[in-house]
Amino acid sequence: MQDDPGRDDVWRLMYVARDADEVVRRYLQRLRRLRDEGFEVHVLAGPGAGIEELNRNGIHARSIPVHHVHNPAGLLGAYFIVQAQLLELRPVLVHLLGHRVAWMGAFAARQAEVPTLFATMEFHWLDEEPVRIPLGPLGWATGQMPGMVRRAEETVNETVGGPYRRLMRQAYRWLGDQVDRYLVTTEFDFQLAQDLELADNDKLEIIIGGSGVDLDEYSLPEQGRIDRQGARQRLELPRHWRQVVGWVGPVTRRHGADELIAAISKLRLTHPSVGWLIIPRGELAAGQARRLRRLQDRGRVRLLEQAESGADLFLAMDVLAWLGRASTPHDAIGEAAAMAVPTVGYDTPGARSMVEQAQTGHLVFEGDRQGAVSTLAKVLDDPRYLQELGRRARARVSLRFSRQAVDDQVLRLYDQVVQQSLQSSKSK
Repeated sequence: MQDDPGRDDVWRLMYVARDADEVVRRYLQRLRRLRDEGFEVHVLAGPGAGIEELNRNGIHARSIPVHHVHNPAGLLGAYFIVQAQLLELRPVLVHLLGHRVAWMGAFAARQAEVPTLFATMEFHWLDEEPVRIPLGPLGWATGQMPGMVRRAEETVNETVGGPYRRLMRQAYRWLGDQVDRYLVTTEFDFQLAQDLELADNDKLEIIIGGSGVDLDEYSLPEQGRIDRQGARQRLELPRHWRQVVGWVGPVTRRHGADELIAAISKLRLTHPSVGWLIIPRGELAAGQARRLRRLQDRGRVRLLEQAESGADLFLAMDVLAWLGRASTPHDAIGEAAAMAVPTVGYDTPGARSMVEQAQTGHLVFEGDRQGAVSTLAKVLDDPRYLQELGRRARARVSLRFSRQAVDDQVLRLYDQVVQQSLQSSKSK
């Protein structure tokens, strides 16, 4: 990338993302590497404390109104901001991170004639039900049986789902045509993109592990025992908790919050000395927050609303509960594994890519609440087996999912594709 300095003798790279805080947590290490190699790095992302953090690290960050999906005026404004920045800065490469900005950013980039365009898609809105109307309370109030209500929900989903998925398939194919590299993070999505021809095979790349795990932050001592009790004391968890189940990720109905509340209640019946450590990384819905605070008042959970990361959070856990849906970011599985904490939960594409069944954790069919709770109870009843799962999880994540390895792979793609784009533009 050093043969042609580009416009104004400056190599500019731009990232467009939904959440500035998430950019800091997942990509700051990569951005620092690019900065140290002499690139001018820009980030356009939804507002948050991450904007200031990025600027303190020498990254040129600016907020755009993309945080709320139900704000079409804000998204339209964000489009014009993105396009204006692209036209002014003329970056050699733009990387779009996530659905919220993918199509808007791709259209703006092509209008601004950006030489190289990457997109990372960590899931696809093709395998999930697009409509989740809460008919349950209505059905029970009118005396209908729960089974009838479920069938009504399925009918609604099937009626709306077909046209919705066809529309989304066309949208993904358009995006695949626009980008130079279409990155996915699970084998499932890689196969899905191939089967549905969402992008040409020479554009598709799989980056297993998403953004990778920062093994410098999530590290254990080379020798000596794992001091989970010490971590619990530092976090001031209740002393009567003999074991701790963790939850890290969004806490909304779409991401499995109802399953979380149900699991807390069910496990309490057989394991009253087990506590739950809840770290709502991302969205925390108001209704679920109230329910969790009530459980916290009863001594069953500890809700740490301001905690985004930290090794002690995982070190305090015996096992990570994973009851999210297909679109739930799976970073926490790798971070927990780095602290020798296995995962028990739903068999989603993200979880499947990170967990080796019965070796580094256990996965049950998505939506099988009773199966997940039963499996949690079984592993909690066998501490030695739980420790062995954690040891294997630690070894596997160190070998396959380090952030250093992921960033190396992405930067090699940058080098390759940018060179190709510049050579192509020279020949025209």
